[in-house]
Amino acid sequence: MKRSFFTLVVLFVIAIQAHAQGIIVRPDFQPADLELRQHRVNADIHEQVAVVTVEHEFYNPSSTTVEGTFLFPLPPNAQVSRFSMNVDGKEMVGELLSADEARRIYEDIVRKSLDPALLEMADYRTFRARIFPIPPRATRRLTLRYDATLPMDGKTVTFQYPLQGTLTYRGAGVPIRPPMPMPPQREERREPDRARSQQSTIHIQINTATAVKNIYSPSHRVEVKQESDRRATATFEANDAIDGRDFLLYYSLDPNEIGATLLTHRPYSDKAGYFMLLISPQVNPDATQVQGKDLVFVLDTSGSMAGEKIQQARAALRYCLQRLGNRDRFGLVTFSSEAKKFREALAGLEARGDALYHVDRLEATGGTNINEALQAAADLLRGSGSGRSMIIFLTDGLPSTGIQNEGEIRRNMKSANRNGIRVFSFGVGFDVNTKLLDGLAKESNAFSDYISPQENIEERVSNFYEKVRYPVMSNIEYSFRGVEAHAHSPNRLPDLFKGGQIILAGRYREAGRATLVLRGQAGSGRQEFQYDFTFPRQERERDFVARLWATRRVGDLLDEIRLNGENSELKNEVIALAKEFGLVTPYTSYLVREEEALTLRELQQPVHRLMMGRSGEAVQGAATPPPATLSVDAMNQASGAGAVQMSKSIQAMKKAEVAAEAESRNAGLVAVRGASLRQQPDGTWMDIEYKAEAATIKLAFASEAYFNFLRVFPEAREFCKLGDKVIFKFRGKFVQIGENGEKQMSEAKWREIFR
Repeated sequence: MKRSFFTLVVLFVIAIQAHAQGIIVRPDFQPADLELRQHRVNADIHEQVAVVTVEHEFYNPSSTTVEGTFLFPLPPNAQVSRFSMNVDGKEMVGELLSADEARRIYEDIVRKSLDPALLEMADYRTFRARIFPIPPRATRRLTLRYDATLPMDGKTVTFQYPLQGTLTYRGAGVPIRPPMPMPPQREERREPDRARSQQSTIHIQINTATAVKNIYSPSHRVEVKQESDRRATATFEANDAIDGRDFLLYYSLDPNEIGATLLTHRPYSDKAGYFMLLISPQVNPDATQVQGKDLVFVLDTSGSMAGEKIQQARAALRYCLQRLGNRDRFGLVTFSSEAKKFREALAGLEARGDALYHVDRLEATGGTNINEALQAAADLLRGSGSGRSMIIFLTDGLPSTGIQNEGEIRRNMKSANRNGIRVFSFGVGFDVNTKLLDGLAKESNAFSDYISPQENIEERVSNFYEKVRYPVMSNIEYSFRGVEAHAHSPNRLPDLFKGGQIILAGRYREAGRATLVLRGQAGSGRQEFQYDFTFPRQERERDFVARLWATRRVGDLLDEIRLNGENSELKNEVIALAKEFGLVTPYTSYLVREEEALTLRELQQPVHRLMMGRSGEAVQGAATPPPATLSVDAMNQASGAGAVQMSKSIQAMKKAEVAAEAESRNAGLVAVRGASLRQQPDGTWMDIEYKAEAATIKLAFASEAYFNFLRVFPEAREFCKLGDKVIFKFRGKFVQIGENGEKQMSEAKWREIFR
């Protein structure tokens, strides 16, 4: 006899593992569960209309037949156009639930203590269909297609795909929530299959009649490929569990030569808001826009570079020389105990053959005279125009001859750099002075990078060169008219290259209309662009903007401390931001309350997971560094593996593009809406500001009062998603979610309490 879905839920629900948004529920009490082996999403977007095809491939690893009901939450403005299940060629028929009915269903699942994370799904309308029985050891594929009109704010379009609802269970539907371990017997049984069941792909193709710019995902690391100004793809792939955050992708329909996109977040109208500005050029800029460049390669040929390193360095130089533009000029300085110039002046393409011949005969011998080499390079670029000159500096050692003091070398280069030379520094191995290389890069508005012993020099340098091969805009200045913006990160905008993107994060005080004025050297002269934006009085959805700003701001502060020395003002700001946003720094990891021990324990967890760019690769092409301790001692080191790790971690924070969850969550700390919560021994997530004597509203988990509270204040779901035991501060009052507390309270009463 066929039972209705709601009856199945009321009887008892056991959730099946779902590492994407589609889930299956079943009525029986068997411990076996389906596994999601494949999850594929293909979205074909034209302007603002998306046709999305979703495939789920479920596998039944148990010895019993499984059947149940498939649930799929739809994003806003979406309509299902096709649903099928591949069962002997027979197509299944489903139905679309209203938002109210879907909310009741998800709340009832939460009420059965399966997973509070499903609260997020209650915001969506939901498609459901009864699935055919899946025999033991069998696979079934479900295909769903829906059409959606994507919302546009100004010129910015948002594509959102639900990835909520990662459900696990222990016994009869009791939830397991990290970091609580699974029972050994279940872990042993499931581990072999779990490794095969985590493959997920989201592929998005964008086609527009107007130019598309600033394609950006704050939630996941995507690879973006832009074939033209009107066609682009974005791809996300994962072979392990998805973290449950909705997939978000932003892009702008902007015909301007230089596109600018503004994203804001202001949860409280009486406090300063946050913003991030994305700037990118046309995919194929006009030839007059692309600047010619003056480039000097500075290569370490000391004895320590002998063998494979010098061979790879020669190959890297050949790669760059063979890809010089028609308007480019170049120079070459090699150095060991002394510096040698290939020619006494910059040369054009007519000298490239001689330069390649010269490179092929380079040998490694002697000491390391860095100061003399940099001075020789600056001398070659003395007559170069501002903003078009750069040095690519590669070394594998510490200064051993000539001037060896790091500070003096930096001062000498700063004095010689009168025309805006960018110094891009590469350190090979760990025996390099990271403060010297980082300082040279920072002071010239460039960046440094490090190549580990096992990495290929040619590959890394050639990848870098492709990114800076075509300068589009340099010496960029900006200002906002009509709004007071502050706490910018970075303080100086880097140069803009073809295919590149600049992110500027900051804060703003007053809401209202504002004009961004962007000026810079583009093509043969200086140009100005203007963009009109609205800074909202309140915006509560894009909380990733605040986290991204805080991460970058902390990176800037740590970089300043490391290169120029610690002071209390900078240190205190780092600690304050780390506490507010749950960030790992050399000064904080586990946050402590005032009445507890004052010693801060350092977290054995790197920040390098933030070091990911829009293409899914490490920032500046850097390989992900190995785990290391972020300690104050490492901040003071100039060379060695720890110093290289510290430099990479700080640079990762400065250039973070993906708004990661609080890195310290697995260590028992999480940041939610500007508050930090620490997990107690009994599993309760508790606001670090909470004290036992504080006035507290107690609320029974999954009760009628609980759901009424969330219906009135949906922003509180971020806290409640942590689990069935949470203590958090909400609108000036503490709320405690647990087994005991209010069970019956109307929506009107909640409004009265928090009015």
